[in-house]
Amino acid sequence: MGDVLQVSYTGDLLAHRRCPRAWVYEKHAQFHPYEQVQAMEGRLIHHAMEWLTRLYRKNRYHANREQLKAQLYKYFRVLWARGIRTTFQSKTVTIERVLKNLFPRNRMHPTAKVAVEGATHTEYELRTVRKLIAGDFGGKTKLMLTGILDLVVQSNEPLNYPRTWEWSSIERFEGSVIEHPCQAQMREIEIWDYKGTKADSPYLLDYVLQLLTYANLFREKSGQLPTRCVLFFVNEAETSKQLICIPISDELVYRAEAWTIGQVRELRQTALRFEHDPHQIEGGNLVRQQEPPAHRVDSELKKQCTACGQRFDCDIYIAYLGRANHPDISVTNVAKN
Repeated sequence: MGDVLQVSYTGDLLAHRRCPRAWVYEKHAQFHPYEQVQAMEGRLIHHAMEWLTRLYRKNRYHANREQLKAQLYKYFRVLWARGIRTTFQSKTVTIERVLKNLFPRNRMHPTAKVAVEGATHTEYELRTVRKLIAGDFGGKTKLMLTGILDLVVQSNEPLNYPRTWEWSSIERFEGSVIEHPCQAQMREIEIWDYKGTKADSPYLLDYVLQLLTYANLFREKSGQLPTRCVLFFVNEAETSKQLICIPISDELVYRAEAWTIGQVRELRQTALRFEHDPHQIEGGNLVRQQEPPAHRVDSELKKQCTACGQRFDCDIYIAYLGRANHPDISVTNVAKN
């Protein structure tokens, strides 16, 4: 497997686009500080949905809020033991936010309920997708692209999605969310992803292309193209904005996969440049590399930066903070460090 480059869509590709410097230190150099740069809340949300689905599949009844709370406390301890952090919020605050969004007013969120019930159909057990792609990847002749998808089969009461992703240019991958309803039908197969961010996330386009790539991998493995993809922003306070419907076509999924392969080549070049000179790799959002240093950290990335073990000598984060003696990067700040 020495000539195979194995890439996880979320753990590698999206992490690299968010900040090449953080990614290359953690994944390529295997430098694991006492705070790994991970999305604690996102992992809790995915675990919650998987656990709720397994319980319903096994017992044919839904868990209540207190049962999920106990499970999340257990899983939080597992993640903490692995060194996974976010912005140093307390365990209670983090877990309660997840519970509030999945069980508003102590009852399961109706959308979460649809996802849990729809994901239990035994004829659609496929979860992991992977594809071996031949090519030139900076010394590697093959790419193993992997991802985890959540399949939902519409049943009982098919959802109506009030917001839809619309492309203004497929060639340039430009688009936005519009207020246009999309009504699901019984037995339609969808690929869902649960996000712990807000619906106006600066990484929305990345999430759209991720799901379209998954749709193509699923089609190649199962022989069936899903009806649509769906983004579920669990932590979005406005219920009307929580769901985004992403239409699918053969052209879209092919183009998305080609875009993904191009991103992998950039990721590989980052790793090779790092081997030559680690100082070449700058922090900040990959899309903003041509902007002034202070502008390369957005509000979403800041949540990662404040828990990154590499932040103390990151010129981009220091420029974003505005001063080199900021408490967030002071090694004498005992309360945080």
